[in-house]
Amino acid sequence: MARLMSGAAQHPTIALVNPSVGYSDRRKSKPIGLAYIGAYLAHHGFPAAGFDFGDSPQSPAALSGEHRLDRFETVGFSVYNESLDATLEHAAWVKRRNPEALVVLGGPHATAVHTDIMRDCPDIDAVVRREGEKPMLDLVRHRHEHRLDIPGTTVRTPSGEIRVNIDSPFLDDLDSLPFPDFPFVSDSGYPPLTYFDSNRGRVIPALAVNSSRSCPYNCSFCGVLTIGRKYRMRSGESVVAELDHFRTSEGLDYQHVYFSDANFYVYPKRALQIVQALHAYDPRITFSFGTRVNQLIKHQDFIPDLKECGLRFVELGIESASPDVLKRLSKGVDPSDNLAAVKLLERHGLGVSLDFIMIDPETTLADLRANQKFLKTGGFYDYVPHEHLYTHLALYAGTPIRDYYQERRGTTFGMSELPPIETLIEDPATARVRAALVWFRDAYQPAVDQVLAEAEALLQARAKHRAEHPVSRVELDLQLDVVAVRHAPNLYFDRLLDDCERHRGDGAADFAALLPRPGTGAPTLDALLLRAAERIEALAPDNAGAVDRAVALLPAAPLTTPNTAERSGP
Repeated sequence: MARLMSGAAQHPTIALVNPSVGYSDRRKSKPIGLAYIGAYLAHHGFPAAGFDFGDSPQSPAALSGEHRLDRFETVGFSVYNESLDATLEHAAWVKRRNPEALVVLGGPHATAVHTDIMRDCPDIDAVVRREGEKPMLDLVRHRHEHRLDIPGTTVRTPSGEIRVNIDSPFLDDLDSLPFPDFPFVSDSGYPPLTYFDSNRGRVIPALAVNSSRSCPYNCSFCGVLTIGRKYRMRSGESVVAELDHFRTSEGLDYQHVYFSDANFYVYPKRALQIVQALHAYDPRITFSFGTRVNQLIKHQDFIPDLKECGLRFVELGIESASPDVLKRLSKGVDPSDNLAAVKLLERHGLGVSLDFIMIDPETTLADLRANQKFLKTGGFYDYVPHEHLYTHLALYAGTPIRDYYQERRGTTFGMSELPPIETLIEDPATARVRAALVWFRDAYQPAVDQVLAEAEALLQARAKHRAEHPVSRVELDLQLDVVAVRHAPNLYFDRLLDDCERHRGDGAADFAALLPRPGTGAPTLDALLLRAAERIEALAPDNAGAVDRAVALLPAAPLTTPNTAERSGP
């Protein structure tokens, strides 16, 4: 785990903080926006210390005290909707102990509610709007001059007036920015980012790279709109140089690039030039990116060349299969476009990563049926992870969809409020679907994920060394169980929709009564998961504990533990 940046010996007077939002067991990644700002400040002679509390279970006060945030002259926080309250607690702690500290907020949420923050939060001295590099540099450079006219900032004058300065110009030359090589103090550190390349049959080190900023489209729910829609791009040479830099500095032979752009494929010629530069640098490199379905379809002629350069999958902003929902989300596409994009990638032998919004406040059973049909037709009943079943619309501050629902409901959401979807759903049947899906997610999805991860890793390893591990009956049975486990959440969704339609939305109160019985012999879901775990242990005696791990994740152990795995050996 990184502790302090190499410039720490210069005793940084600046702290850059990603505030805590509570513990999460999801894979954690470096806060890339803060990393860019930290590297930019250091490049201009102002080294900073980074603190990433994003998944810490400790309170903001405890974290502030443990890391002595009050020792810094300037403390900057990157703020999202979920973290504003925690940020304000951090800021209050710092100001009580160091009233002279300059406390600055930035990020998409701070940009969206900048005047509210300055009006209602006396511990905040300035808000940096939109991109943070240049305004933050100007703030620390003129820290002791008490400048109130810095472009891109909202400040409070000595008389208490809120002053909104002109916007700072966008950074057009992204190649001129230093690479985001800026470490953070972190409770948990950052698990290695990897990619399983099925073409090679192995896991390879991966690096996330931003090759552009913003997106020219105007999806009503997207927080990128708060930062601005001006699309700017890096060159292929710059991207190659960044990959080479991190290969050298981190001593890892990165072979897959996850392009983390909001929209990588705005200009396909530029996208192709970047990956051609990567391919020329190292032909082993593979990559993936995210884009919109209409762009992919319109510029499909580029796909063969992209694949030749190492494209493995595309993250598609599908969002919904309902025309009404797509209209509310301002996607500008038809459900048929979504399916066409999926089938297009399928024809080229490329994978799909699914961005999906299962439920918004106005979703009906008809909308959910449309989603269900799309998932079946698109081949997503075999798709993992199953996160798309549980997703819902989030009304982020500064987005048009939030304004729409405020007007529709005749209310104004609070500055830090991210209203729970359960309080917004208008159709009782949809509310029941949501409740039942959340129940399944909490009760069974952890065990489903665990068993699938262990079983598929084992099966892949055996396939890779087939001479040592000839196919056995147990392995064939485990393969069938894996298919059944993959399908289980989707089958539950099917039964749930059927039940809601039969009972006009007021179906069985016992969500467990809707659990499917997938797999050979139609076992209960508990029994299927434990049977698969037993077969894992039978095939890999050194993997003892698979059953115990599955039992620990299930809501309750069944009355009897299945003992159906063949014991004749792997």
